[in-house]
Amino acid sequence: MLGRTPVRYGEGVTTDLRTRLGAPTLRAPLPVVAPLADLFAEGGLVRGRTVACMGDAALSTALALSAAATRAGSWLAVVDVPNLGIAAAVEAGVAVERIVLAQPPRASREWVTTVAALVEGFDVLIVAPPASLSANDARRLQTRIMARQSVLIVVELPTLTLSTSSSVLSSASSSVLSNVFAQDLDVCAETVAWSGIEHGGSHITQRTVHVRVNGRRCVSPRERTITLPCPTSSGASSPCSTSPRVS
Repeated sequence: MLGRTPVRYGEGVTTDLRTRLGAPTLRAPLPVVAPLADLFAEGGLVRGRTVACMGDAALSTALALSAAATRAGSWLAVVDVPNLGIAAAVEAGVAVERIVLAQPPRASREWVTTVAALVEGFDVLIVAPPASLSANDARRLQTRIMARQSVLIVVELPTLTLSTSSSVLSSASSSVLSNVFAQDLDVCAETVAWSGIEHGGSHITQRTVHVRVNGRRCVSPRERTITLPCPTSSGASSPCSTSPRVS
């Protein structure tokens, strides 16, 4: 009678197969601050995914999404985001000792090469892609993100353009996100109100933002209104103003 090879089942076997085939072992999602965690079915940012942040509060929300991960030990790279200072990132809750700001060349190929290199050493990347970025380069970058199991947060920053009919500046958003990236989640963040100066204060202290999460990795849209900066574990900032709603 021929001998039979015993068959084993379970998580350990799956992990062993992934290792033998060269596939990355699945790791736990990166943590997200409590006010935003309920917007994600997994309770955090799933590794290997691309998240698109849009709206006038896109950058602030992207920083808030990455803050808890940096405080848990992950490194954050912010790429090609102009006028972002360390102080603003720290105010958003990012650990100052785990953030790096990079300003690569704007040419598509050089930009992708720089970002791809950063993926090897960072768990979270916040990037503002150049208008010249091609769909092929974006796909290659996302493939690297999935292989490395990092999280790519692509922010759509408003740009100022001079109106031909008048001398005033108007706001226009880049279409790079929708044209080249196959994002897993869309996070739309719009400012509802500012606070801190209504009673004679010297500067703005808080920003009320409505956040809506949707996309191909989201079974049903989720939304809530929060205040930025988000509260940390010490409770230093104000809590969210409403409970989450599932559409």
